[in-house]
Amino acid sequence: MEKKKHLILLVLKLLETETDANHPITQTEIAKTISEVYPCDRKTVGRNIKDLKELGYPITKTTKGFYMDRKLFTVGEIDFVTSAIVAANGMCVEEKEALANNVKGVLSGRYSNK
Repeated sequence: MEKKKHLILLVLKLLETETDANHPITQTEIAKTISEVYPCDRKTVGRNIKDLKELGYPITKTTKGFYMDRKLFTVGEIDFVTSAIVAANGMCVEEKEALANNVKGVLSGRYSNK
């Protein structure tokens, strides 16, 4: 996959899974996280966010950073649900962790129809 396409997908995934109104992230923080996989800088992140917004993604900018708006679940709610799964009885630790990761992925990627 072309590097530019890959970077925009990484920015989108990070905004979808790690942000909400209470947990915004700066362009610099996004670039640092993505740089663990691909070289990336703050300006590249800014261009990718601009492109995503033009495509209709509900990305909101605040003084503390950016976040994906209109999610069904906040980061805190997702953390609560996954923590409850891990703490529950009835499965081995590995099964609970796998289930928690699957649930986190599903809950963090959905949007309401606001």
